[in-house]
Amino acid sequence: DGCTPLMLASLRVGGSDISEDDEDAEDSSANIITDLIYQGANLQAQTDRTGEMALHLAARYSRADAAKRLLDAGADANARDNMGRTPLHAAVAADAQGVFQILIRNRVTDLDARMNDGTTPLILAARLAVEGMVAELINCQADVNAVDDHGKSALHWAAAVNNVEATLVLLKNGANRDMQDNKEETPLFLAAREGSFEAAKILLDHFANRDITDHMDRLPRDVAQDRMHHDIVQLLNEYNVAHSPTGHPGAMLNSALSPVICGPNRSFLNLKHASLSKKSRKPNAKGIMPTNLTKDAKRRRKKSLSESKGQFSESSVTLSPVDSLESPHAFASEPTSSPVMPSPGVLHSSPSSLLTAPSVQAAHTMSFSNIHEMQPLGRGSSTVLPSVSQLLSQHRTTPPNSG
Repeated sequence: DGCTPLMLASLRVGGSDISEDDEDAEDSSANIITDLIYQGANLQAQTDRTGEMALHLAARYSRADAAKRLLDAGADANARDNMGRTPLHAAVAADAQGVFQILIRNRVTDLDARMNDGTTPLILAARLAVEGMVAELINCQADVNAVDDHGKSALHWAAAVNNVEATLVLLKNGANRDMQDNKEETPLFLAAREGSFEAAKILLDHFANRDITDHMDRLPRDVAQDRMHHDIVQLLNEYNVAHSPTGHPGAMLNSALSPVICGPNRSFLNLKHASLSKKSRKPNAKGIMPTNLTKDAKRRRKKSLSESKGQFSESSVTLSPVDSLESPHAFASEPTSSPVMPSPGVLHSSPSSLLTAPSVQAAHTMSFSNIHEMQPLGRGSSTVLPSVSQLLSQHRTTPPNSG
């Protein structure tokens, strides 16, 4: 297969076929690698069948010590085999935690390297459900929304394989919960199709949109029904059911509270206004009457206003202008001792004196000589005092006493 002595030494370090004395065996194999590199072994040599290099093999067989020595000697951390896999891809696929930690801490390592099909190490870790690697890659600033050639992100794959840990980590770190792949399928759609109940529930907890259809115009519920995933069908039908609040428009026209489903942004979906019965004559919660009742109320209001106008026309009461000094004709008791406030035209320049015109007396000191001429109200036996203007005009026309 074109394996070189350096590749074979990388396979044997820490392998299962070493002697019982682990430390001596590791030191011996590590020294072999060092000697081979010193003698000019080619670090970039590839196998004939897979195109892997010594660092790929060290990662695939979980040989952390060999990987470290190869990197220290200048091995390419981003070298690709025939499938486009880097040593980091190989470490993720083999769940080689030691090699994985060495590679992600290497500044040269490309955390978003893509295989021939566009798969990144993060997508591969989510798809294979490798414990802890998704979180580690995200902590090292791997792209959470990177997609492969099918348009699927790491969240798509985590939802499809029901990788609960990866789904939670990705959502908490900004993964797009409603991203659509090349077939317009969302992570929730894949979870419904593959029967990933826990992943679907987590996506709904993070307000994933259940109404996005794929390229065949199918909802997640439709594909779950086709695949006989009845638990997911029930989850999509009943999850996050809330009753409409009292002040909601749906409750204004209907006394019974009907269940509605909350959408991803806490909005109420599929609300239908209840039709108002023709026999109903009661206002709703907001005091809104039906249209025909409103017209009846307007007619009654106009009728009452016309009646009130007729009553005022028959009465002898005369309304005073807004800016006049005349008091309203509604006082039936004796005048009080407080003076009448003058209009702005009567005020003197001094603010401390009121009604200082020489021909004007205080209203409360005037004698009412013609009290018998007070006109009674149109209704009842109460009398009405004369207005201030009438008293002033009477005072001007009365000649002064000669004695």
